[in-house]
Amino acid sequence: MLTDNIHDRRSFLKASGVASAGMLLGGGLLSPALAAPTESDLVIRSIKTFAGDWGLFVKITTDSGITGWGETDAGIPTTMQTFIHDEMARRVLGRDPFDTGPITEEIFYREHDFGPGGTLANTIAGIDIALWDAKARILDVPVYRLLGGSYRDRMPVYGSYGTRRWTSMTPEEAADKAMKFVDRGFNTVKCRMQIRESHLNPVEDRTIEYMDVISRRLAGRAELFTDINNGYSASRAIQIGRVLQDEYGFRFFEEPCSDQNHSETKEVVDALDLSIIAGEKEYTPWQVEELIRYADPDYLNPDVIKAMGITGMHRIGHLSQVNQKPIIMHNTRPLVSTAASLQLAASYSIIGPFMEYVDVDDYAPLLACADVYLDYDSGSLAIPDRPGLGIEINEARLEAVSSSVREDVFEG
Repeated sequence: MLTDNIHDRRSFLKASGVASAGMLLGGGLLSPALAAPTESDLVIRSIKTFAGDWGLFVKITTDSGITGWGETDAGIPTTMQTFIHDEMARRVLGRDPFDTGPITEEIFYREHDFGPGGTLANTIAGIDIALWDAKARILDVPVYRLLGGSYRDRMPVYGSYGTRRWTSMTPEEAADKAMKFVDRGFNTVKCRMQIRESHLNPVEDRTIEYMDVISRRLAGRAELFTDINNGYSASRAIQIGRVLQDEYGFRFFEEPCSDQNHSETKEVVDALDLSIIAGEKEYTPWQVEELIRYADPDYLNPDVIKAMGITGMHRIGHLSQVNQKPIIMHNTRPLVSTAASLQLAASYSIIGPFMEYVDVDDYAPLLACADVYLDYDSGSLAIPDRPGLGIEINEARLEAVSSSVREDVFEG
């Protein structure tokens, strides 16, 4: 029993003010109207964060004791942690955990000087995912039930890894890594070249060399594609892309050009038969809408821990549907990020052939913090039907491997 006044689900919904489906879905499109906190039998009692070199996790606790977990894409985890506690916590504590839409929008508009992308969107994501996890646990349902239901019960995944711009992994080592995924039953592998805009069109470009060595090692046992990580101009991307499609039979080519230059991506889309994947660095529905309008990629690849969490990704999902642009979710974190991505994957009516997944061995200490994890088998992950995100985090273990832990508590 959650409170003395709540005896069944119907009275609970009435007391919590979430009788309408619109509230459960987190509201409509983002608007500048900011909702004030309202009286409720449930409030957010505390927000706690755990930072380490693996990123940043967020734990939300309601006054009933029910918790939710979130994650941010934190290249600078302690900076993100400071932002959450010094700026965002006051906009979250004491609020109704079902108000994911109003909370997300208030943070977005009131803290807009920190955004709209990067730090602002990433930290919103951590809080938002935790709130969705909490409210689904309150109702004892998986998150996808609050997003409209499930179109599928498993999601194919591809194995993803990076070369660090060929400074930390030789072509032979990259091929070994690809075979590790194949031996685990993956049908598709992606090698990230990680060139990036700061090394645009490198003179020593070893992309084809790496793809050749990996392709020969795979010998048809799995499909291969690559992610340039925004490191090419349109002309270089077209040149490399033609080799990949004509000589190696590639079907996909990810983030060939800068996310700041949609016209170059559009040139690549128009010139190649390869399916172009883009959108990893689009943090809001507006940015995704502009990507669709001006770059016209074949697939979108937003990331739940970058794009304002489940609320943001749910709205991006609507854009995907109405524009017939399937989503291949970007996902380079194996724990909360993967669990949240699976809940979204269940709810999307159109979706790409797979979503991204990493080598779990690279995150062994972090995954040891999960008491209940995900079910992988033969190249796909089961979409959990357990309450919330469907995983269980061992807080004591997570705290033990964290370099910084902070908590704010509502005193009202």
